[in-house]
Amino acid sequence: MNVDIGFNENVEIEDFFLGQTDLKNDLMQPLNVGNSTLLICNSGRALVMLYNKKHLFKKGDFLIANWDMRPVFLKVSKGFSTDYFKMSDDVFYDVFRNVSSSFCQFTYNYPIFRLTFEQLHQLKIWTEQVYWLNNNLHGGQKKNLMVNYLQSLMLVIDEEIMKVSQRLSLPAMPRQLEILREFGALLQRYVKEHHDVAFYAHKLLITPYYLSTITSKVMQETPKSLIDKQLIQEIKKGILLNTPLKIIADQLHFEDTSYMSRFFKRHARLTPSEFREKGNFG
Repeated sequence: MNVDIGFNENVEIEDFFLGQTDLKNDLMQPLNVGNSTLLICNSGRALVMLYNKKHLFKKGDFLIANWDMRPVFLKVSKGFSTDYFKMSDDVFYDVFRNVSSSFCQFTYNYPIFRLTFEQLHQLKIWTEQVYWLNNNLHGGQKKNLMVNYLQSLMLVIDEEIMKVSQRLSLPAMPRQLEILREFGALLQRYVKEHHDVAFYAHKLLITPYYLSTITSKVMQETPKSLIDKQLIQEIKKGILLNTPLKIIADQLHFEDTSYMSRFFKRHARLTPSEFREKGNFG
């Protein structure tokens, strides 16, 4: 388990970062959750601002804090403690790629999950297993196993959300968040062939400037940086599947292997061969 040095400290993570915190050093400022962080309250209670609304976060509650939420913890009680599981960009894309459209709409309206006794019991078992994996595995399969555990948890939650959503009439998400969700879905579908912002803006029936305004406001990133991040994930998948670099470059419509390799090194800070060795041997 990691020592809490302040949740918002600039801790560089490659895949995920696990720990416990009382958040006392991080009050009254947006919590640095990256693309997504899971929080499970162990004790005490806290007042947190989510989507500009105040919520109580107390013992046994579960919070999926995604990039668009910008959570701000306003105050915490004596003895407050929460587990957290912070994900890197590529882990986030792998973990959340298969959740339903109901997931985003439900978590916007109900960002904090109030668990039943049985659900909390199962989540504690899951938490103990994830900590064990993180502390005891050090080889190339560690990331795959951790991603599988996180994916399984999200799919179980998604299944429960779909059951509940059928009984509720959920208000629509704000249009900007809908656009971002649609942009993410388009990236999954078209990024291999299309690397330009104008293509996605056209599909969304908005201007590139408006798309940039939304991503900058909500995610503090440009549309192009999000396209590039998705391309990096596609290259990584090809490398770890031992696909020849020329074939990866052709599949992703790079002009040649050399250009793709420079692109990868600039964003991943490793050459493709360095990443392949690191991925295979941990």
